[in-house]
Amino acid sequence: MRHIIEKANEIREKYGIDDLELLASKLGAEVIEIPLGKIIKEVYIKDEGVIVIDPNLHPYKKRHLIAHGLAHHLFHRNTRVNYFLDERDDRFNYWKQRRQEKEAEVFAAYLLIPEDKLNEKLKEEWVQESLDPVSELAEEFQVSENFMRKRLKFKSLEKTG
Repeated sequence: MRHIIEKANEIREKYGIDDLELLASKLGAEVIEIPLGKIIKEVYIKDEGVIVIDPNLHPYKKRHLIAHGLAHHLFHRNTRVNYFLDERDDRFNYWKQRRQEKEAEVFAAYLLIPEDKLNEKLKEEWVQESLDPVSELAEEFQVSENFMRKRLKFKSLEKTG
C-alpha cells in the first residue's frame, strides 16, 4: 500500500486538491454527474476514463468518491475484474476486486486527509481534550464522519503493521 500513499502525496503536492474535477482532468479522467439510484453512488468507466458521481450526494461524499474513482483511474484501468461475478464462481476475481477497492479507499483517504496535516490536527489541544473529535476533524478536511473514521483506522493500522 505504500506506493498508493506515495502517489496520493505526490499528486496532492503537485496539483493540490481544491478542485477535484480539475485534478481529474489533469490526470486524464473526466467527472460527470448522473443520478445513479439508491445503491450505487459512483462508477468508474475505465474504457472512457470517466468517473460518474450521483449529483444528489453531499459535497463531502462527492469529494471522497471522486478521489476513490481517481484511484481506479490511476491504478486499475488496465486490470480485469468482473464486479458481476458471484464470489463462489471465482475466488481470485473476488480477492482482486476487494484489493482494488481497498487501494482506492487508501488513496482517497491519503489524498484528502494528508498524514502531515492530520498529525498536526491530532496534536492540537481541542482534539486531545475532545471525547470524540471526529465530526470536527471531518469538517476540517471536508469529508464525511464515516470517511474520517476510516482514515483514522488506517492511521492506527500503520502503527501496528
